[in-house]
Amino acid sequence: MYINEGRIMNDFIVPNKKQYTIPVYQRNYEWSKEQCKKLFQDIVLAFKKQKPHFCGSFVYYRQITGQTIDSYIVIDGQQRITTIYILLKALMDCAVNESEQDSIRRTIFNNDRFNPYNINDSTKLKLKPVKSDNKQLLLLMDDKLDQMDKSCDIYRNYALFKQLIEEQLEQGLTIQHIFDGLEWLIIARIELNDNDQPQEIFERINSTGLPLSLSDKIRNFVLMTDIDQERLYEEYWLKIEETVRPDHTNSFFTDYLYFKLDRFPKESEAYDCFKDLFTKRGYTNESILKELVHYSNYYGAFLYGSNHYSTTINEYLSNLRLLKQTTVYLFLFQVFDDFNNKIIDEDELIKVLRFIQNYSIRRLICEIGSNSLRGLYKSLYSRIFNVSKNKEHYYDSIVSFFIQLTSRDALPDDNAYRIALKHNNLYRKNALCKFLLTSIENQGKEKLVTENLTIEHIMPQNKNLSTYWQKMLGDDWNNVHEFYMHTLGNLTITGYNSELGDKPFEEKKQKLIEKGTKIIRLYSDILNTEVWNKETIEHRADRLTEDIIRLFPIEEPEEYISFVDPRYKEYTCEEPDDASNKSPNYYILLGERVITKSYADMLKSVVLKFYELDSGIIKQMAKDNETLAEWSNIVMFTYDPNIAKGEYKIPNTNIYQATGFSAWYIMTFIKKMLNKYELNMDDFVYSARPKTKDQSDKI
Repeated sequence: MYINEGRIMNDFIVPNKKQYTIPVYQRNYEWSKEQCKKLFQDIVLAFKKQKPHFCGSFVYYRQITGQTIDSYIVIDGQQRITTIYILLKALMDCAVNESEQDSIRRTIFNNDRFNPYNINDSTKLKLKPVKSDNKQLLLLMDDKLDQMDKSCDIYRNYALFKQLIEEQLEQGLTIQHIFDGLEWLIIARIELNDNDQPQEIFERINSTGLPLSLSDKIRNFVLMTDIDQERLYEEYWLKIEETVRPDHTNSFFTDYLYFKLDRFPKESEAYDCFKDLFTKRGYTNESILKELVHYSNYYGAFLYGSNHYSTTINEYLSNLRLLKQTTVYLFLFQVFDDFNNKIIDEDELIKVLRFIQNYSIRRLICEIGSNSLRGLYKSLYSRIFNVSKNKEHYYDSIVSFFIQLTSRDALPDDNAYRIALKHNNLYRKNALCKFLLTSIENQGKEKLVTENLTIEHIMPQNKNLSTYWQKMLGDDWNNVHEFYMHTLGNLTITGYNSELGDKPFEEKKQKLIEKGTKIIRLYSDILNTEVWNKETIEHRADRLTEDIIRLFPIEEPEEYISFVDPRYKEYTCEEPDDASNKSPNYYILLGERVITKSYADMLKSVVLKFYELDSGIIKQMAKDNETLAEWSNIVMFTYDPNIAKGEYKIPNTNIYQATGFSAWYIMTFIKKMLNKYELNMDDFVYSARPKTKDQSDKI
């Protein structure tokens, strides 16, 4: 490694017979307008002061190509050098003097006058960005601005630089002055040699400043370390980016890791977990890219739909997106694998998607918290199909499992569902509300286009109800208004929300008639009544509720699959005695399933997760030397080793955790922690099997 000071223009950009290549693993060009403005200001200031201006580092190594043009691979500094080339092009286009234009042109391109270096088209430009940027940069340099993507950063920053240059020209500066300012920019030149590790240096450099995304890091890891990186980029990585699209690449890789690993790594741990996964499971660069392309195809379908699947499948996927049920993707990865491998056919897949959709609707309506969903869907497949023959009754197994669930994730029954539909605040779940109302209206062959329609309150939501509405609602108008305002019976959809507002009921009806609305089912009992009060709202809620239950049913299994196996029965810690004389299989905390071999290991694992959830609670308990219960003198957590029961410390802390308990004590311990963290008992579920004769009750 050679480190020295250099001038970015004189030492890098101006010399001929050189080309700087941005490797495929680098992120795309993405400098903001603010960054460009700051660089331009620095250039103008450097000229005015006639003093060097430091603008960062430039890390590179020479690539042996056998060509007459020297090729250098850029490890760090690609954003800055690309920006300078864009600025140079803007300078050239603002120059009116032909000699100035020619001077800048020679700076941008290798000298091909009489072709002294046998330069081909690919090496004329002294900078070669990643493929997605290269096309736009070449169009810019070839004066084909009309063919450029006007939303890309290269075009946007070119337009910005032209504007900034023209402003400076109006203030008296010249093209040459700005060019001279560029020549005052200095950088730290870091040239790597054969003994250096580009990947390690790349990661170290990017650990400061603008952080690399998970996607950036993974791209670097799987491409930078392979000599065949151009082919891998073309055949695999580009397909992933095109399928998942830039806005969702990070979520894809996160969900992929959640899917592949036994736990949910933190954002800060995700990249290290990916590398561990790569190493421990024996992937090659190409094999993991193949797998990533495979799952990205599913993910793209989940996000955007796909012509690989039928209209019906795409419709259910669209509904899940609309309902924001994206955590289900962890389960659908495996379901779609089974479909792809012909374990299930399309009809069975549609039944599964319909069940997931309808289960999600019930859960949302009944206001069941979502904090356990991610863990539920991550563990769902293995919990249902741990017995392989269950796949012979695929849909039946899934529904049977949910029917038998005893945790908060259990399928809400029809009675609870009906009550929630009629009385819960549906309006605050705007997407769900509109979805249900639209579904009710669009039951016929002719589908009403509802994208531009909004949710309308028939009884106004204005707290200061007019005397008219108070009289219509009756003596108890205030309570009626408060209770029924946002419920199903009082809601509809309309394209005239702003016009209807707080108008009297008769005027609202008349306005709907005048507009000749095509909304029929939702309006039928509105238009056919003279009074809008508690009774009419409840009557309408009854009708719409039955419509929703009929539209989104839970199809009973044809063959009931029993999951009541004493070896895998699930318990909460509500009754600590349930753990006695049993051995644990796993526990589920807030939906995350963790395999465990003993109650002692379970306790350590659970406490660590509580600590990660909110360390402050455990720190305070340790500070107070809080005991297990009023009847116990056992301190749960402490900083004092003389008080501690055992020598176990919570990892990376100075807090001692009590150990050496029976199963009953451990469940009592966990029960207290759930109360401390204000969690429900069914936020923690464990599975245990009857203990064999040779197993001791003491943990």
